Amino acid sequence: MRMVLSGEVMSIMLKRFKFNYKIILSIIVSYLIIFLVGTFLPNPLTKHLIKRDIESYYTNWANNLGLQEPAFNYNNDVQFVEAVRKCVDWVNFETPRFERVPMEMIVAQAALESGWGTSRFAIEGNNLFGIRTYDKNIPHMLIEGTKKWPGWGVRVFTTKCQSVQYFVNLLNSHPAYEEFRDKRTTMLVLGQQLDSKVLIKTLKLYSTTKDYAERVNFIVDKIRDREEKVGKIPIEVKSDTKTNTIIPESKPKDLTK
Repeated sequence: MRMVLSGEVMSIMLKRFKFNYKIILSIIVSYLIIFLVGTFLPNPLTKHLIKRDIESYYTNWANNLGLQEPAFNYNNDVQFVEAVRKCVDWVNFETPRFERVPMEMIVAQAALESGWGTSRFAIEGNNLFGIRTYDKNIPHMLIEGTKKWPGWGVRVFTTKCQSVQYFVNLLNSHPAYEEFRDKRTTMLVLGQQLDSKVLIKTLKLYSTTKDYAERVNFIVDKIRDREEKVGKIPIEVKSDTKTNTIIPESKPKDLTK
């Protein structure tokens, strides 16, 4: 009787061993396949994370170079656009690619918020985006006709480029713009070019103006249209005694006209 029971027990144990062995073997094979696929065919998110680590390294290296902030000079809206672009280039050089804000988006918002750099806040406070502060100990300006602290003020910056840098940091850190960051990450992971007009629509909490996104995108179209027209201006190479000079037939008009 004992021998029969022992045989049955051994049979059961053997079946369980074979069953567990198959499970363990299938798990090992699955992990091996996942490892091989992940190594030779990484998914877009993995690629993005690898690129992010590499870019962070070179961004830190760039920050240690101590590059100087570009001058911000302009006399009209065309020059204003170029000044903002130079500033964005400087900011982007010290910002990882996955944390950058599209050039068109920054230029268009700066143009709308500052009236192409002509507003009092832009001229006196170097604030191109109407960025507020709720701490009266931080340098600020009050709206015209206000003498007492109303609970907020328009932040004052040392330079206009610093307001651009602050604006980029704001979009990268403030909880109100999480949708913007998520949308940007999705575009980067999928290898898409950052679409300013799509990303602008995520800034629902940036302004109380209901059609804010439409206004910014209108300026984006305006700048694109001007540049397309300028790009089509035929140029003639005129011989000079010393060198060949490329002279356009006509000068580009201001964007506001």
